[in-house]
Amino acid sequence: MPMRATLLTTTALTAVALIAGATSAAAATIDAAGKGFVGKGEVQSAFAWNNAAAQKNQTGVTFSVEQATSQSLWQDVSQAGTQSGSQVGTQSVTQSGTQTGVQAVSQDLTCEFTNGNGTKVFHREGVRDGDRTGTREGTKIGVRDGVRDGVREGRRTGTQVGKQVGKVASALAATDKKTGQYTGWFLNGFTGTPVSSTVGGPVWGAPTFGEYTFGGYAFGGYTFSDAVFAGDYSFGEYSFEPVADTEWGEWDALPGENPDDCLRSQNADHISQLNNVITPGAVTDGTVTDGAIMDGDVTDGAITDGAIADGAVTLIDPVRFGQVVNDGAATVFATFGGVTKGL
Repeated sequence: MPMRATLLTTTALTAVALIAGATSAAAATIDAAGKGFVGKGEVQSAFAWNNAAAQKNQTGVTFSVEQATSQSLWQDVSQAGTQSGSQVGTQSVTQSGTQTGVQAVSQDLTCEFTNGNGTKVFHREGVRDGDRTGTREGTKIGVRDGVRDGVREGRRTGTQVGKQVGKVASALAATDKKTGQYTGWFLNGFTGTPVSSTVGGPVWGAPTFGEYTFGGYAFGGYTFSDAVFAGDYSFGEYSFEPVADTEWGEWDALPGENPDDCLRSQNADHISQLNNVITPGAVTDGTVTDGAIMDGDVTDGAITDGAIADGAVTLIDPVRFGQVVNDGAATVFATFGGVTKGL
């Protein structure tokens, strides 16, 4: 990723003092405009010249300056995410039930004869079966799982390292015009705009994100527990067998008397009064048989958020660039015969 040319100017080269490797050499200095001084000893040491070679090669030496640079980068990013969740629900239910019952029945038969046989009184006990239906209300608790999708915004930052290289005009600095000995070179400024270039690719840090923004959950079906019933059945009235189907016990009668005497049609002319009363009695509740459970409405409850699975990170163009800044000291290079040496 190239640095923007508009940010690369001669002013990006800072004025620094470079310390030569040889202790006997004079210091090389250069300012932001490319002006300064390079001592003869620095060049002589760099190329391993003796004094005679240094004197001979003096006019063939050219100079350039290299400055390490860095540039901050940033880029917007987004990341998809999926969150699991669970929801509790309550379902109303209704169950039907049937209960058997036995009812006590009594029969009192009284007839008054006009032929001198007097009044006959008879009594007997019996039972008849019945049943009744009812319903009871309850609930079932269920849980269902779901997922929801979200996205979060973020940014990543990075650094692009590079360098600026500029050529510098120079003139010899002579201290003894008679002998031709010189002390170094005056650096008279850049001969053009320094050229900037990147070194390697950008180095990005891990993105930093804000919070996810999620949509609604997509749930599956509830898994319900067994129904729990709060109260007993609410039953209707019993439906009993007809009286004719009553299971009767023996008549309570005096020896020799027969209730059929009161009921025979042949004796109708001899009976002045006939009372035949059947009285239903107490009911003894029997077994309750549970019937089908009918599911009702479901009331959705609280949602419990689960883990978030981070998805792919999407880079959002453009990449944005900060200012190019100098890193460390500038280095002056000397070139002779196609060979370049750092000073």
